[in-house]
Amino acid sequence: MNNVKQTEQVKAIVLEGYGGYDKIKIRCWPLEFLGSTSVCVKVQLCGVNFSDIYTRQGFLRQLKTPRVLGAECYGTVETIGNEVKNFQCGDRVVCYVWTGGLFGEKVIVPANNCFLVPESVSGQDAVALPANYLTAYLSIFTMGNIQPGDTVLIHSIAGGVGCAATQLANTVRDTVVVGTASASKHKQLKANGVSHVLHHENYETLAKNVSPEGYDLIIDSIGGPNIEISQTLLKPCGRLVIIGGSCYINGETLKIVRSLSMKWQTKNLVPQTMIEQNITVCGLHLGMLFDSNPKKIHYIMEELLKMLKNKLIKPMIHEILPFDDVIGAQTILAERMNFGKVLLKFNH
Repeated sequence: MNNVKQTEQVKAIVLEGYGGYDKIKIRCWPLEFLGSTSVCVKVQLCGVNFSDIYTRQGFLRQLKTPRVLGAECYGTVETIGNEVKNFQCGDRVVCYVWTGGLFGEKVIVPANNCFLVPESVSGQDAVALPANYLTAYLSIFTMGNIQPGDTVLIHSIAGGVGCAATQLANTVRDTVVVGTASASKHKQLKANGVSHVLHHENYETLAKNVSPEGYDLIIDSIGGPNIEISQTLLKPCGRLVIIGGSCYINGETLKIVRSLSMKWQTKNLVPQTMIEQNITVCGLHLGMLFDSNPKKIHYIMEELLKMLKNKLIKPMIHEILPFDDVIGAQTILAERMNFGKVLLKFNH
């Protein structure tokens, strides 16, 4: 098997340091050496996620710069390592690596981080699955243990995870889905299966009016002080799944730069309170779960592809931008302008 030359240079989106949009550059980047258990993928589409913004703003300091951004991409396998048995050249694949490195015209990806895309699934649907639908599936079914008749509250429900979680929750009988979003998105959200849409501002009072007895499941992507509010809205035996900290994201820079790791901590998780109120509070980090239990992630991805084939789910694509317009794509997410997924496209 011919290996990709280590000296090959490819066009990539590179983060040169933590900070604002000026730290993102489109430049040539050396392609990694093709290891025996990896594949080389020619990229056609990339999925843009909040994790890219977290990385840029220095939220994930373990990810050193300079580095190539991007947690997910879709493309065609060009070359395979000597030990790779489950892929061949020409296969259509979607890839997910939570630490990034996938925003390039060609990328080297461990075969275990790739999923074969069936002929019936489009590239844009496939690339919308890993970060958003895997997170949503784990939040709704695995961590959230949704049951028929449950009332679910999903924060930032117009985002990629929110749209995915809505569709997945509605595959369960008699589910009521409630979500927070800006007023301009309410009509689209109801078309996606949301029963009640609440304004972000003062949502706590509105949430209590919609479901006075509380919520069986809450998916909280806001984090910070909002965790305490979410707990107060749970029914007895209710479950809170914390999946992010978007309250720390504000356009170009972090709202809180100093002592960020300390600020990310919260004193709002009190064991006595959880016991007395009979509630469950849990956290989800898709990337670290992938690292520790890849078989589980692959199983869920197969389930999602079946659901997509059976038209139980359908990714909402907000916009497909040219690959070079990554700053425009991040701006859409950071300023909460999107309804669904934002993609970048290569024109090879």
